[in-house]
Amino acid sequence: MRLRFAAICFAALLLTGAISKEDLRSSLVTVEGTVSGVASAPAEGDLEVLEVILSGGGSGEKELVLLLAPRATLQEVDFQIEQGDEIQARIFPTDQGPAKVHKIRNLTRNTMLRLRTLHRIPLWDGDGGWQGGPGRGPQHGHGGSGSSQHGKGPTGR
Repeated sequence: MRLRFAAICFAALLLTGAISKEDLRSSLVTVEGTVSGVASAPAEGDLEVLEVILSGGGSGEKELVLLLAPRATLQEVDFQIEQGDEIQARIFPTDQGPAKVHKIRNLTRNTMLRLRTLHRIPLWDGDGGWQGGPGRGPQHGHGGSGSSQHGKGPTGR
């Protein structure tokens, strides 16, 4: 009876695709480099999402295209990124199209923002409005900053 119950539980895990947070985190890759281009592209619903072209800095390294968030969402939380900025990002690697960014740190501006959950769910709504945390006002909370700078908003300011 116990073996049967264990087999049913195991089958349920396989069918639902249940994965631990550690497994999800291990699927992320950290990349770092210089922003060589910024553009908008249709993605994730009907929204135009900001794409960043990242150059690794080495002569033989190829460019990597990263998918961030809608421009309005980034403006709402005061996260800026421009050509020439040095960035570090945790991405969900892909063989096709741009890599979705889980968390990004702009090393030039000393800001950081979490854009998606570990399940790749965007932290903005269908209209591009920020849903990742308070983000404004005197008590901003986490909002994606990932820092211990309480009261400084999602970008660490």
